[in-house]
Amino acid sequence: MEEWDFIDERELQGWKGERSCMTCQHFAYGVDQHCRTVLGCNLRRGQLQQGEHLTKQCKYWSSVSNMETGGTVAA
Repeated sequence: MEEWDFIDERELQGWKGERSCMTCQHFAYGVDQHCRTVLGCNLRRGQLQQGEHLTKQCKYWSSVSNMETGGTVAA
């Protein structure tokens, strides 16, 4: 995930509530070589700036519960 580019901020919109990136089935996180948390989107294969996962979403947002029930998102 470290080698991914950052997602363009124009592709994300501000959101307050449960539909933030962190609650999306495509949200991912890991740790880089310096033990820093790296946040990203598996669908877009892009990194999120620190903090954006709590306040932003994109048009591809899909609930984790959709994944658990077999729902899919067309990219």
